[in-house]
Amino acid sequence: MQKAKIILKVLNQKSQNDENYKFNRLYRNLYNKDFYLNAYSRIYHKEGNMTKGVDNKTIDGFKLEMIDNLIEKLKNEKYYPKPVRRTYIPKKNGKKRPLGIPSFEDKLLQEVVRQILEVIYEPTFSDNSHGFRPNRSCHTALMQIKKKCSGTNWIIEGDISKCFDTIDHTILLNILSEKIKDGRFIELIRRFLKAGFFEFKKVYNSLSGCPQGSLISPILSNIYLNKFDKFMDKLIKETDKGKKKKASLEYDRLVSKRVYAERRGEYNLANKIRREMRRIPSQDEMDNNFIRVKYLRYCDDFVICVIGSKELAIKIKNKVSDFFIKELKLELNYEKTLITNLRTEKANFLGYKIAKANDNTKITKNTVGIKTRSVNGKIQLLVPTKVINKKIKPFTTNGKPNAFTPRVNLPVEDIINQFNAEMRGLYNYYCLASNVSTKLYKFKYYHYTSLLRTIARKEKSSVRKVIAKYGIDVPRKDGTGTRKVIGFRYQIKSGTKTMTYFNDSIKKTDYAQKNVIETFGINITENSKLIVRINANTCELCGSNNNIEVHHVRKLKDIKNKYSKRGKVIPKWVLTMSKMNRKTLIVCEKCHNKIHSGN
Repeated sequence: MQKAKIILKVLNQKSQNDENYKFNRLYRNLYNKDFYLNAYSRIYHKEGNMTKGVDNKTIDGFKLEMIDNLIEKLKNEKYYPKPVRRTYIPKKNGKKRPLGIPSFEDKLLQEVVRQILEVIYEPTFSDNSHGFRPNRSCHTALMQIKKKCSGTNWIIEGDISKCFDTIDHTILLNILSEKIKDGRFIELIRRFLKAGFFEFKKVYNSLSGCPQGSLISPILSNIYLNKFDKFMDKLIKETDKGKKKKASLEYDRLVSKRVYAERRGEYNLANKIRREMRRIPSQDEMDNNFIRVKYLRYCDDFVICVIGSKELAIKIKNKVSDFFIKELKLELNYEKTLITNLRTEKANFLGYKIAKANDNTKITKNTVGIKTRSVNGKIQLLVPTKVINKKIKPFTTNGKPNAFTPRVNLPVEDIINQFNAEMRGLYNYYCLASNVSTKLYKFKYYHYTSLLRTIARKEKSSVRKVIAKYGIDVPRKDGTGTRKVIGFRYQIKSGTKTMTYFNDSIKKTDYAQKNVIETFGINITENSKLIVRINANTCELCGSNNNIEVHHVRKLKDIKNKYSKRGKVIPKWVLTMSKMNRKTLIVCEKCHNKIHSGN
């Protein structure tokens, strides 16, 4: 059989070359063992695979025989997904969101199906869709707003109520059938949708929705909502009109007055008129013959930017609501779907505040040398004050920075590591904001002081002594010598490395970090090495070639810490995994049983 990557590439090219191409005989690709190895290499590193499904199994103990058994079931069309084990995760509003945990066998097949669906549908998706797509993220969505929505008067902040939970199965399967002419493949997806969930020792049927936690839910929701993307493209074409706004009569009068004043040599009057001109727009902001609508979506959140009247924004919102109800059987969340006037208010999207800049004092020259008020009407992305205040709260007592008690008992290296990761993660997400420096330097003061006091409490010492003990000299930003920042040094094969608390400049960036959420931490090279190790069919502990399987751990540092305690003998398998620096170990069944028996 051909390699999975070659088949996926062929399917992708067919979709790119002909948007109306109909795909058949997809189901037979599920007999190809390489698809499962490729899928396994993409998902094995995720810690969630060590969480048990309803079959009480995890990824630990994976072996090639599992793939053979799965393919045999598919050939006989006897494969039925198991119900997902339901759990709940908290939401920002205090409520809880249901999360489904599939069995690992189902995850493996779902990843294969996801890859096939992705290469088929990705070329057909709208450029205005950013959620759960390759090389796209929250940042690419935000940068699109910033670059393409200048001059916006009204923003419709859209939110679909319980989108994942209320997707209609019949509509979704019909949408899939438009492009995929393979009944067995469609039936497999139907079985995934109907698998149900296990809760309170009882199995419940799924009547609608794609369960959150399923690997195919994101791609299926994008396929479903792509209908809305196409509806918006059509609506925009019907709504947009005019080539440019007409000139403001008041502004034109001032231009004439200024010209006459300069001709008469009255330069003081001309400058006074010029200052007055800066306070008013050069174009008619209420020109009803010029309308522009922009749209983009991230998962079930979307924004529609309108250059036009409020009446037009209300009309568009109603049309969108009608489309969801009639065509997709979804409803807008009216508490979160708002129409915001950007002249006086700020909109919310993906954790940022969206504002419209208005600065009449900033004059710059454009590409042809004409002076313009380049800031006016531009979209600004801002860090919400509420976000920073909420982030600061756990590290303060009565408004002052204090030790973070939950981390006092951790090793000092772990304390520094966790504080550093929080600060770096916050900056990496909000680096697009115009006010990122102001807001994050405030957070950094409370956060870093809390770090110092956490270590001081752990060691029953003072902050001054902590700085003297753990401070590492780093260059100052202004180049005037060095200063001490809390950190530690550690050894790797190439020598000594230094890790300090976040010490980079906090400044705005003007480029999107495409991998800020979706693909962070995936190492394709290391994944391929794992498959080579599995195919070698050799136990990495005893050298046996019989009954080979893979031992997995959730975190490598956990087993290192467990056996590094004084008085405990470190087993060979721990030493081997530590030396290889891997969360996986290829072992025979006999050695694997010894590992789990504590030997």
